[in-house]
Amino acid sequence: MNKVIATLLAAALVVPFAAEAQPVQRHDQARYTQQDRGDRYDRRPQVTPSRQQQQVHRFARGERFDRSRVSNYRRLDHRQNRRLSAPGRDQVWVRSGNDALLVSLRNNTVQRVLPNAFR
Repeated sequence: MNKVIATLLAAALVVPFAAEAQPVQRHDQARYTQQDRGDRYDRRPQVTPSRQQQQVHRFARGERFDRSRVSNYRRLDHRQNRRLSAPGRDQVWVRSGNDALLVSLRNNTVQRVLPNAFR
């Protein structure tokens, strides 16, 4: 009986050490690079977006205004820009790229376009 207990105690001490000795393979951990960490001292040249990605959607009169297709969106005050007339009721001037658009708030359509108003 004493030999059985002694054997079980010895096995209980040896098993955890044997489990630690085996290498653990973790496939979920990836190696990180400077680019992944966002290293501020990274001197690699930055990739600029292609010309096709930089193009801005040009709105036309009567087209539905979708803010998600606008770059450089801002509401404009007609008193601070001489080219903009006073908007009517339920209308607002907005900026889309370098264009100024008069947008109706009732049906969200473009009423007037001033191309290159900010060049």
